[in-house]
Amino acid sequence: MLKPSFVIFSFYISYYLESYLNGTYQFYSLFFISQKVADYCIGFMRYENQERRFDKRRVIWEFEWDSHLHMINHTNIENRYFTSPPWHHQGMSMATKQQLLAWKTRGPDCHFHKIVRRYGYHRERITGGLDLYNPNFCNVTQLLPLDSLEDFLINHLPNKNYNRMPLNILTTRNLHKLRVNKMQSFGADRRIRVDGDGTYDGIELFEDERDHTKRMHFDLTEYHAYVENGGRLTEKQLEYWEWEEQDLPEYYEKEVK
Repeated sequence: MLKPSFVIFSFYISYYLESYLNGTYQFYSLFFISQKVADYCIGFMRYENQERRFDKRRVIWEFEWDSHLHMINHTNIENRYFTSPPWHHQGMSMATKQQLLAWKTRGPDCHFHKIVRRYGYHRERITGGLDLYNPNFCNVTQLLPLDSLEDFLINHLPNKNYNRMPLNILTTRNLHKLRVNKMQSFGADRRIRVDGDGTYDGIELFEDERDHTKRMHFDLTEYHAYVENGGRLTEKQLEYWEWEEQDLPEYYEKEVK
């Protein structure tokens, strides 16, 4: 009999593995020269849930964010990927066999296959990706998919480390708006949440309740407009920014009983 925790862990590993392989396959398809692949790696980003808040919102706390995203506009991958602010701690990393073999001898001082203790060594240098993206060691470029970042967000289960860096907190909702704002800047009429056929493929809402008296009757006018516009947000929606921690009313921060 399998423990529930093992089943859940296996599910998440399978999910992120599929996301990584899909992201890597799309990246491979952009490069006709396969040797280029060792210069890049699809990255991950950690978040925590603010358990003390009534809405349990998700926040990213490990970076000093600018007011804009840092795009990786290298040849053949323009307008597709961005990177987190240094240092690129991401809690975990994945790689293909081709990448791992290349990183064994990659300069200036990678040897990713062999852990070498040195001053200030800690596990995050390897598992967290610090050495992987450090120009003094592996010098690999981190790629975070602009349009599918949700598939590469990792829940850091303690859900309390964000308290260490209150000034670095960025909600995933605000990060989403940074991404959407960037994607919408590529063209005034560009539909951003559509598949190859132009059909909307973003978040879908539906009510699976036959008894109309039990339904939650929300006004979905804005949602239907969002779908019709292919996932574009209005200027008003982009201007709305979630409250930062220090601006919240006191009752929001009370411990949940």
